[in-house]
Amino acid sequence: MKNTPISLHSFKSIQPRFQDSQSDLVDWTSEIHQRSMELADLPDRDRLKNILKRFCVSERQIEKRFFETERNEIYALCKEALSGVDIGKRHEFYGERCLEVLKEMYTGSETPDHLIHVTCTGYLAPSAPQIYFSHLEKGPEITHAYHMGCYASLPAVRMAEAFAKARTQKVDVVHTEMCSLHMDPAKHSPEQMVVQSLFADGHMKYTLDAKTSGRRLEVKSIKEQLIPDSVQDMTWVPSATSMQMSLSKDVPDKIRGHLTKFLHELTQESHKDFLFAIHPGGPKIIDLLKTQLGLSDEQVAFSRKVLKERGNMSSATLPHVWKEILDSDYSGKVISLAFGPGLTIFGGVFEAIK
Repeated sequence: MKNTPISLHSFKSIQPRFQDSQSDLVDWTSEIHQRSMELADLPDRDRLKNILKRFCVSERQIEKRFFETERNEIYALCKEALSGVDIGKRHEFYGERCLEVLKEMYTGSETPDHLIHVTCTGYLAPSAPQIYFSHLEKGPEITHAYHMGCYASLPAVRMAEAFAKARTQKVDVVHTEMCSLHMDPAKHSPEQMVVQSLFADGHMKYTLDAKTSGRRLEVKSIKEQLIPDSVQDMTWVPSATSMQMSLSKDVPDKIRGHLTKFLHELTQESHKDFLFAIHPGGPKIIDLLKTQLGLSDEQVAFSRKVLKERGNMSSATLPHVWKEILDSDYSGKVISLAFGPGLTIFGGVFEAIK
């Protein structure tokens, strides 16, 4: 079994409850920030009102995003709550909705031997998967892959591949990301306007095992690298109200400086004919990789499609790109790349098989 290839297959996406156009979401984000500024009686709020939208990701790059929260559930502002409800209430919402998502995922589906739950937007113990499967005489083994951010699907695949090989198991990976819980309307920096207009919610389940027939992505190799002297360039830390992200303008340049060597070590061959599944952390990341690696529009088309149609769903984004690839008629090698706190570069080589 140790030399048997392990494959990803049987992708199932669960749609969040709400969706809206990027244009309307940017308008709402600007309005809720203005409301917070008025409640705080900020002296320079008139100046800030005029520049807030300028830093938001435009509808040319993202057409719509999906989200789980009614806008007045989390972001009912008052003088005592300029950011919305506290982090406890946000996690309570996360846990309740996560159970509903798991029910949708597993109604009519076989219980796996092992389940890896991936998220960076909701932490509860016992976790939603533990609660969901607790009624079974013999439920799945459950591993929690938390707080890794946007690149987390690749370490989850690496873990699932090891479990499937070592114990001849069927392993499910489940992503439940609710980034919409973690806006902060009281933080008005350009960086925060980019973050709050980029991220969205998304849920995905897929299976890894030694499947030898049917449409699948066969795992070839996975590699990670920490970029030196970059620990403060991207962070994801808890606050009293939400998880707070920081994102330095130096991130693209630091990735650029290490990417070519990393890719050579990952593939050991030319990537000219490979398809690329890039985590679209934002439009500039796709453009950066396309330019630096000399890629064609076709090689990055699936990443652009997911960003345009869904925004950045943190760890659930790459699995949506993988699903798009498997839903197409493409067969051949796929290079997957993602970036996150550390700064960490994570890469994987797969083969799409008909």
